[in-house]
Amino acid sequence: MKDVLFPYALDKLDSHVDSLSIQEKSELLEQLQQDIHKLDINHPAILDLNGNDQNIQSLVRSMMKQDVKGTGLKQLQGLIWKHGYDTNELKGHVYQDFLPFLQWCESQSVQVYIYSSGSVGAQKLLFGHSIVGNLLEYLNGHYDTKIGGKKEAASYKAIAQDLGKGVGELVFVSDSEDELVAAKEAGLNVVMSVRPGNVLLTGVSDGFGRVFSLLQICGSGK
Repeated sequence: MKDVLFPYALDKLDSHVDSLSIQEKSELLEQLQQDIHKLDINHPAILDLNGNDQNIQSLVRSMMKQDVKGTGLKQLQGLIWKHGYDTNELKGHVYQDFLPFLQWCESQSVQVYIYSSGSVGAQKLLFGHSIVGNLLEYLNGHYDTKIGGKKEAASYKAIAQDLGKGVGELVFVSDSEDELVAAKEAGLNVVMSVRPGNVLLTGVSDGFGRVFSLLQICGSGK
């Protein structure tokens, strides 16, 4: 996301906006402004805009710079990425252990759902055009910020309810301490995925299980 998809979205932003009709631009601007209005008045994205919230490009660049997880922004990024996948400019990066992990889950009737700050559409594009092929057949469903923020315990309770499962039946794997804290608070079992390039861990996650490969969840791998 950080090294490929986000830079691609910024690089193609102007050409994408230029291709929109007046009505589409108006609707997009309204969606982005709604994202901004949900933020605290002192949020860095608002301060960075300095009142310039009438320009789509300025809104997008400020929101992405400050890592805002807005629904309108994610939908826009998804549309830009779709063009990249359709033209083969983009391929979805996955770690080498992901496909065998999914295959093991399928063989054991373990259901796998993706919960990401990226829109459901963007998720399907990434996993449908991954470097190891179409992985969507292995995934049972997708959630994004429409169900709530990833750092809010209520979001994980809502997912469990939507799945018709008790929170204690779910295992949430993430490389984000804040997300794992929220999921743990909601009652889920949590696992920290430690990957190269992760943000440095703090004592907050000391009590969480840790894996260095998803294959460890399957009972194999190191």
